[in-house]
Amino acid sequence: MDERRAKSSYRPVDWDDPDDHGQRRRFTRRQVELPARVRFDGNEIPATTENVSPGGAFLRVELPPEAVDLMASIQLPHGRGLFVQAKVRWRRQNPPGVGVEFATFLERPEI
Repeated sequence: MDERRAKSSYRPVDWDDPDDHGQRRRFTRRQVELPARVRFDGNEIPATTENVSPGGAFLRVELPPEAVDLMASIQLPHGRGLFVQAKVRWRRQNPPGVGVEFATFLERPEI
């Protein structure tokens, strides 16, 4: 990839909330549908990222109740990946999924 093309993929993302709904979150989440993988207690399973923000994401995945601390690999557009250690903050039953708060951003995949 040439340098000019590489620089163009580093565009800032506007995370400002476009409406006045008064979300409880510190950051506004953007709706997406990105493939992901989740690892916890030696298990690795596929997931789908439904929304993401600088502080966390919602992962459509079925996890056991004891899965609280996990590592996630989220496949971003243009072949990039986001690799994080995260903590489950809430769960949804139908369809199953978890809201996670990012704890540590990793430079390379650990899953």
